[in-house]
Amino acid sequence: MREPAQRLKVAIAQISPVVGDFAGNLKQLERAFEQAIESGADLLLTPELGVCGYPPHDLLERPEFFERSAQAMTELASFTRGKTCALVAGVLLPNPEPRGRAAQNAACVFWDGKEVFRQAKSLLPTYDVFDEARYFEPASESRIWVHPATGHKIGVAICEDLWAEDSGRLNQGKPLYPSNPLDRIRKLKPDLLVSVSASPYEWGKRPRREAIHCGIAKDLGIPLFYVNQVGANDELLFDGASFVSDSKGNLLGRLPLFSEGFGVFEAFGLSTLKPEAAASEIEVLRLGLIRGIRDYFARTGFSKAILGLSGGIDSAVVAALAVEALGPKSVLGVAMPSQYSSAGSLADAEKLASQLGIRLEVKPIKFLFSTASREISGGVVNLEGLASENLQSRLRGMMLMTLSNALGALVLTTGNKSEIAMGYSTLYGDMCGALAPIGDLFKTRVYELARHINGSQTSLSGSPVIPEASITKAPSAELRPNQTDQDTLPPYELLDELLELYLEQGVAVSELDERLGARYHAGWVRQTLATLERQEFKRRQGAPVIKTSPKAFGVGRRMPVAKRWGLK
Repeated sequence: MREPAQRLKVAIAQISPVVGDFAGNLKQLERAFEQAIESGADLLLTPELGVCGYPPHDLLERPEFFERSAQAMTELASFTRGKTCALVAGVLLPNPEPRGRAAQNAACVFWDGKEVFRQAKSLLPTYDVFDEARYFEPASESRIWVHPATGHKIGVAICEDLWAEDSGRLNQGKPLYPSNPLDRIRKLKPDLLVSVSASPYEWGKRPRREAIHCGIAKDLGIPLFYVNQVGANDELLFDGASFVSDSKGNLLGRLPLFSEGFGVFEAFGLSTLKPEAAASEIEVLRLGLIRGIRDYFARTGFSKAILGLSGGIDSAVVAALAVEALGPKSVLGVAMPSQYSSAGSLADAEKLASQLGIRLEVKPIKFLFSTASREISGGVVNLEGLASENLQSRLRGMMLMTLSNALGALVLTTGNKSEIAMGYSTLYGDMCGALAPIGDLFKTRVYELARHINGSQTSLSGSPVIPEASITKAPSAELRPNQTDQDTLPPYELLDELLELYLEQGVAVSELDERLGARYHAGWVRQTLATLERQEFKRRQGAPVIKTSPKAFGVGRRMPVAKRWGLK
């Protein structure tokens, strides 16, 4: 690669766009541009669709959305008038062709009061949570932009455009796309490559993301600048962690995880972008869930949370995360003991509330249960067994939702992925709520996160945040005498291994039989999976789940409810 004589100073702004908030997003972009000017940058990079927020989904069917986007383009151009720094912004554009989808997902360059370059996205993902081909028309070509002040040839890619070779894992081992935009970019011989992205977080994704892009930089022999958005929109977490690679594929710097950031880098010289130390993956998960809760509340206009505190591990972890996200004064715990609740469970809930500094209301359901049972029983109804257990859960759901209405607060559900998978939950009971913070964490990971929280945080008294008894006691719904989860479910270590292989890795059932069948009772693998598939009707009615894995329950897993699926 030739070394351009002219230096190029690139700024990266890791902002947190809100879907549909054009005014707020433009303010973030304007602040970032002012910061870039102050730093003497020649070029500012901002995230994919940072002007309208990602993903906008069916807002793209509204003509007003396009009108506001066009107005925002004019405002973006005005930022740059009379300035020597170019602004690269992710924008929504109308498709200029007479046929095809109405919109294009594009990166535009603004310079001295004008839009001077645009590049539409070529690869439109339609797997997992993505459905871009529903709305956008892909680019038919890749182009190079030449910086008017420095003469550098700059290649512009948008997120998925540089993931073509990785996406084969989602397509039964075949390449997902018929062509790779990188081949076109290579022929254009750019001096450097930029990628504007909105890449959601999942466990272990950051190292893979960096390896892919650093490999591309090494392959092309040019520096690569990658900007990612940060924050949470509904179920999706965006971790930021924007970075820069040199022409040899060395990672030179990274912006923070799950927080806004700004950095400046000399493209062909020494970096002034200080690398952010890589945190452990369990700490990254904790930071992500906190950000997910905080943004969900802020972006839906709520500030207070309510959750049931059972004394168990799941509600303890959710409460700890909610306090970190919203503050202790904004979180209300409600203990709702029944005749089957142990004294230890209430004591653990009270201790947790004290350790977290949150208010705890004790609202027993014993007499509600007696009255409801008496009124419902009789005639054709013999209220016992599962119906009696679920009634208790539904009374708790009624209590929480009524308090939610009275206090103007959102209910956080406390179910984990293992329970949601197996239907070990009650519709209109413990499933009631607005958000499921740990709904994509298997039970074993909930334990891991609880221990991590206790190892990294202490309460005001200096004790671990989560009571040790909540971690060590056998998990139980406490809906009948001496009940434990393992009365109904396989041991969580086995269950979670099976579910991860089936749900997240897509391993064939026959192979699961071979690998796991002999480790529990005969036929347990297919029986467990058959149970999982039967519970889809419940999951359709559940609260949104914060996505942290390659395959979460929610918009990224589209399974039919009415089906005959031979797993028995």
